[in-house]
Amino acid sequence: MNRIKTLSLPLISALLASAALPANAQISLDLSSRATYRQFVGQDSMTFGGGSFDINFSDGSVVSIGGCNFVKYYPPGFFLSLCSPGTTGFLTSGTINGATLAFPYLLVTTVNPALVVAPRHAELVKLSAAPASSLPRPAGGFTDNSASLYFNLNTAGNIREYILTHYDATRAYDKGQRDKFNEQIVPGVYHYSFPRLVNPILPATIAATIYPMAEGFAKRNNVQQGFKFTSVNGSKFNKSGFVELSYIRPNTIQWNPLPSAVVFPGVDGLYFSIRVINDEDNPKSPTVPVDRFSRKQQAIFPSFTNDGDPRVLLASPLVSQFVTPPVFAGGTKGVVEVQLARNFQTGGVTYDFSDRKFQIPVVVVNRYSEYQELIIEKPKTDSEILKDTDGDGYNNLNEWILDSSAVDAGSIPAAPVAQDVPLLYDYDYLDYFFFFGSYRIVRDQYYGFTIDQKLGTKPGVVYTLQRSKDKGKTWKRFVSDADWSVRKVVLPPGVGSAKANSPKRIQIWVESKYNIAGKLIKTIGLDTQGPPPGTQGDRYRVKITLAK
Repeated sequence: MNRIKTLSLPLISALLASAALPANAQISLDLSSRATYRQFVGQDSMTFGGGSFDINFSDGSVVSIGGCNFVKYYPPGFFLSLCSPGTTGFLTSGTINGATLAFPYLLVTTVNPALVVAPRHAELVKLSAAPASSLPRPAGGFTDNSASLYFNLNTAGNIREYILTHYDATRAYDKGQRDKFNEQIVPGVYHYSFPRLVNPILPATIAATIYPMAEGFAKRNNVQQGFKFTSVNGSKFNKSGFVELSYIRPNTIQWNPLPSAVVFPGVDGLYFSIRVINDEDNPKSPTVPVDRFSRKQQAIFPSFTNDGDPRVLLASPLVSQFVTPPVFAGGTKGVVEVQLARNFQTGGVTYDFSDRKFQIPVVVVNRYSEYQELIIEKPKTDSEILKDTDGDGYNNLNEWILDSSAVDAGSIPAAPVAQDVPLLYDYDYLDYFFFFGSYRIVRDQYYGFTIDQKLGTKPGVVYTLQRSKDKGKTWKRFVSDADWSVRKVVLPPGVGSAKANSPKRIQIWVESKYNIAGKLIKTIGLDTQGPPPGTQGDRYRVKITLAK
């Protein structure tokens, strides 16, 4: 009696080897367990922010040149660019490298068709066996994302159809489902069956392995285990639940070293970043991974990457600390994130791309005590905030806030305007939110000046704008009058900046009510502003006092 054996992992690997296909033609089965944890003050364990178990299977591949997808066919030589070879592929189903049925023509350089597994039979894809756990089996729930195309359109009589098979599935775990995640997704071998290309009823089986992975700190059976931040600049949590970073000193973030039982230096990478938080008033708020302006991935630190995921790869996954430079604006709030990312080929065609993110909310605090210790070289306990250390007529409080030196009499706070007159600004950025997203528009030019207030100061301070009409002999508080508009403006995170991850800002805006002809402006935005008559000799300054 003839028996047809189930197609197994060794047979699939042998088929790939005998076909002498290029590296990008591989069959692949990726298993990835992902979870995010966040640490809060006063809690015995890290909070589970959600997770997933992702399965991705591919059989077949396409290499194409991006940006050469068109709505119609173009012959070779039509374009004098990377697209000059012309259209070689025509998409008939699914999507491939940005090509859709609306833009079905693409420039394909290499096609490797499905070799073993049939497309369009998601109902036949099953988890048939798994390690001992509460994970249901057999289990389906797969989505068919297969595609097909004709290639090569530039050959006469040799155009054929190619099928590319792709299935994927995700089991999602919400906040509060940490126990369920741990009970269902355990290390071990997972067996999946797929429809055979020749006869879909006959299964082709692949076994893939998930290896142990670090989890967030927890106390189990009176034993503390898992990742935990041990010190963040001494771990001073403020009342809002954020741990404090220094504005003026490097910041040291430390955590428990990850044990070798759950870390594999050859295939694991440990990354550091500070992520943008959605709500700066809520330390439990989710992070915002994409800049709404550029549509690129974003981070507060590092902020100098243009493409890809902005993060710093540490020297080893066994590293247990990172030091950030003092490059953050006072009041900046975000989330420190240490990410353990796995890139493990566990078999001939199987991969483990598991991922863990460990987070802690942070705020940048600008402390006078640190300024005093570093600049004035006085111990923190000897506070001289209202003294004039260098005898230049400005006390240390004003020099600290207005960015001058408290130990150099030649360094005094700069006036808010150059040469005692307001400046002509060409434009400023503002955000407007519509149904279809956010848009930046150019604000009308104005005659005046802007004062940025420092946030996150300890102690808190009050800004008072003053004006002198007698060349500095007497000063009075400067408020809106018949000549000037003086207002305080709060710019939420990202507003008024070219980057959406900029922190919240508070500014004082001073604008003239007169045009360049010296006449009152009747309609804002139609006239170019100029100095109000008789104000050319006025002087302006900012006075800083301690908040009560």
